[in-house]
Amino acid sequence: MKKLFNKIITLLVISIIFITSVSTPILRAQEAETDEKEAETPSETTNTLRERIEKIVEQQKEKVESVLGEFPNQLRGFVGQVVRVSETTLTLENRGVSRIVPLDETVILMQNGKEMAADRIEIDSWAFVLGKMENDSLVTKKISFSANSLLPNPHIVYLGSIKDITARKLDFQSRGQEKIISGTLNTNTKYQDSEGDTIKSSEFVEDDQVLLVGYQDENEVIITVMRALAPLN
Repeated sequence: MKKLFNKIITLLVISIIFITSVSTPILRAQEAETDEKEAETPSETTNTLRERIEKIVEQQKEKVESVLGEFPNQLRGFVGQVVRVSETTLTLENRGVSRIVPLDETVILMQNGKEMAADRIEIDSWAFVLGKMENDSLVTKKISFSANSLLPNPHIVYLGSIKDITARKLDFQSRGQEKIISGTLNTNTKYQDSEGDTIKSSEFVEDDQVLLVGYQDENEVIITVMRALAPLN
């Protein structure tokens, strides 16, 4: 019995030694393979990201170059009021900022759709300067003059209640103010309910709460959109 037990112990020890000797290289190989993969993964990820970024940059670069190629001589312009005229320059002012525009035989001067001479330019008239960008500078090609202001009218937005409304006139009181403001209604005025659907002006009555959008003319407020803030009765 004792001999049998010793044989079993011996076999177990041999088996353990054999398994250990065989499994160690395998584990080491697996660990080495895993380590290699783990070591390669960040590098591969970085390379992949770099390739993607470079591809995106190249695509965007091609798009930008394509767009710029479509507008090689894109026009530029600005508006100003004439404050000074000489034989070679024109000084314009817009909102307190002065700009000097060179005048020579290459610049076309226009008024009312017809060419004009430089000696016909009037102080306080308005000018629209049109040119092309060359070497980061605006080279003037054409200047159109007008007796009326070329600046856009200032837009207005009001929230308030209707005090009186007719086919051509609206009296309303803006929220937080006691003063009654009058606005002009015309064929271009659009009337909307609270959902934004088009309705007739006759559907608005006194005390309706409205949103008003328009612009300030020289002498009056022109209403372009009148929209109900709540469902109309």
